[in-house]
Amino acid sequence: MLTVKEAVQTAMNLLNDLYDTRKFEDILLEAVEMAEDGRHWQVTVGFSRKALSENVMEAIGSKKYIRSRKIFHIDGNSGDLVSMKDADPSFQ
Repeated sequence: MLTVKEAVQTAMNLLNDLYDTRKFEDILLEAVEMAEDGRHWQVTVGFSRKALSENVMEAIGSKKYIRSRKIFHIDGNSGDLVSMKDADPSFQ
């Protein structure tokens, strides 16, 4: 069974592998818990990214950021990704 540290490291590695994290700021662990089935870790990672703007002039030099959170479900035995989803699609 993966330790909590191994599960968190796996989630962070997946975030880096799946996204261009150079565009993210403030990547932080937000929550970790063992799923109700006792076989999966649920790791929530949050990050800030620049808000997209349709106005080119507004987008240049913009300091406006939105916060996103991803929940990684990690198999506790194999360390494989079971699923990944937005923690709250309406969260901004």
